[in-house]
Amino acid sequence: MASEDALPPPMQDAIPLDAVPLQPTAEPTRTARPTAHQQKYDRQLRLWAASGQSALEQAHVLVLNGNGTAASTLKNLVLPGIGQFTVLDDKVTDESDIGANFFLSASSLGHPRATQVVDFLAELNSDVKGHARVEPLPSLTDLGPYSLVLAVDVEQPGEVQRIAELAWEKRIPFIKVDSCGFFGSLRVQVNEVAIVETHPESIVDLRLAHPFPALVGYATSLDYASMDSEQHGHVPAVAILIKALEEWKASHDGQGPTGTAERKQFTDSIVKLKRQADEENFDEAVTLYRRAGTRHGIPAEIQALFDDPACQKVSSSSSNFWLLLHAIHAFTQHPSNPSHLLPLSGALPDMKATSSSYVTLQKLYKQKARDDLDLVKSLLNETLASAGLEQGSSTVKEEEVESFVKHAAWLKVIRGRSLRQEMGDECKLKGQIGEYGRIPASSEEEAPLANAQFNASYHNPGSVLASSSFQEPPDISLHIYTALRAADEFRSAHARFPGAASPEAPNTDVDLEKDADELTRMAEALIAGWKGEEDLASVGVDEEAFKSTLANACKEVTRATPHSTLPQTSALLGGLVAQEAIKLVTKQYVPLGATCIWDGIRSGTGIVDA
Repeated sequence: MASEDALPPPMQDAIPLDAVPLQPTAEPTRTARPTAHQQKYDRQLRLWAASGQSALEQAHVLVLNGNGTAASTLKNLVLPGIGQFTVLDDKVTDESDIGANFFLSASSLGHPRATQVVDFLAELNSDVKGHARVEPLPSLTDLGPYSLVLAVDVEQPGEVQRIAELAWEKRIPFIKVDSCGFFGSLRVQVNEVAIVETHPESIVDLRLAHPFPALVGYATSLDYASMDSEQHGHVPAVAILIKALEEWKASHDGQGPTGTAERKQFTDSIVKLKRQADEENFDEAVTLYRRAGTRHGIPAEIQALFDDPACQKVSSSSSNFWLLLHAIHAFTQHPSNPSHLLPLSGALPDMKATSSSYVTLQKLYKQKARDDLDLVKSLLNETLASAGLEQGSSTVKEEEVESFVKHAAWLKVIRGRSLRQEMGDECKLKGQIGEYGRIPASSEEEAPLANAQFNASYHNPGSVLASSSFQEPPDISLHIYTALRAADEFRSAHARFPGAASPEAPNTDVDLEKDADELTRMAEALIAGWKGEEDLASVGVDEEAFKSTLANACKEVTRATPHSTLPQTSALLGGLVAQEAIKLVTKQYVPLGATCIWDGIRSGTGIVDA
């Protein structure tokens, strides 16, 4: 009889030590550990992947001014690893800078603000190179080295316009940022920016309306009658849909369900296939059909890009975006693509299914996506040849082609308006006005209103009013935008901002009420020009209430003084501006196409399509 202390016999999966080979018979599989670089930038790699991080690390951002808002913006670019940044600012740090800028210290007093800000920011990330240019704005004549220009609280409107024009001509994105106490605005100027990775909610294309042969073959081969309950409850929803659609077409002259009544009849027929009430896969099939079953063809936005002259007539000077789009357009016209569809992305959503059936379905979609990709590559080589460019990866990288094909249904091209167009200064070319769009007036009293009325009259009538929202509670973004615009007119007329003393007499008392009243009159003149012959009531706005809110915004702008920075406003604006800057640099996500207004008093943002 065995002792009670005896060990139990070895388990069936146990192996005696003497049976284990001392040397492995094959090289063990090693799991690649993330590099130090990947660990450092893990969070943003999840947001914009290696391609976006690479674009960020190759970028060089020029920032005009080194105040608190500029430093907060740069902080949000330095931490994720912007390649280089340059601060151009000729101001010497004073006490007011110390109190409003976290990236200055008491030891910065008396030193150039640009060098001090750069030194403190550089401590945040050793991978980033910072440069200081202690120079006045007029010295900036070449934007060649820079990928993006940020003009932050620049007090010379003429210089902002000049540099913005340089950026427009060079097709360099330009962001104008203004803060005023608890108010702030940022305006993105882009000549043209093409976005491939727009990051939509989903890039899934199930191809339900036009299933490819391999998918039809798989779905129609399924025999529900021979399945047990487990198999029947795990048929993939896509296969259920394709099988049901093919059976519907067979009895309806090859046509799918059309109209509300037929679609309901079709979905009801799918529900009736359930053997048990808890067969979720059939419910998933109905949901998929309602979400994507009626989608087919090429989206209108993509067709508009196909019709664009830049796509129709490519040349050796065309960007990779237009060369690839030309190849995609050729794909939709290829004889092997009779339905004229875009390439398949190959993505497949999760659904209730057995592992084997899901993998089978996934392989079908991925194989079709690979076939489409191969055809696009072939057509791209033809496009490159017709444009007189070298074929192969030296012109367009392999990963760029794959990403473009994968996101072909969600491409975006944004063409913006320049600051000069917004301000109406294009009329300068007609010789009707003086420098930077100013009208000479017969007296100092008339000058502010004359200039405001001039700029308003050449603005696109109604473009601001028609596009601005009037919500409950009221959105005062337009009022703040107008007050800030009028403040620039005020400065042009008086060589100072409303609420601020003249530089020639810094100790002179300022009549805030008088400045606010004049600023309000100038703002009303701008509005009058924008609305043209229409009254505010025609767009559902009470004119008296609108003017009252506008006057209050002008009073706040006068009280705070334009380009005055508060740490909390700077911090929030810095986040907003950095977010737009990263979109433009990485060419991912859809950037802002208008002016964003921050209202810190009511804690909200609004958009003005200026």
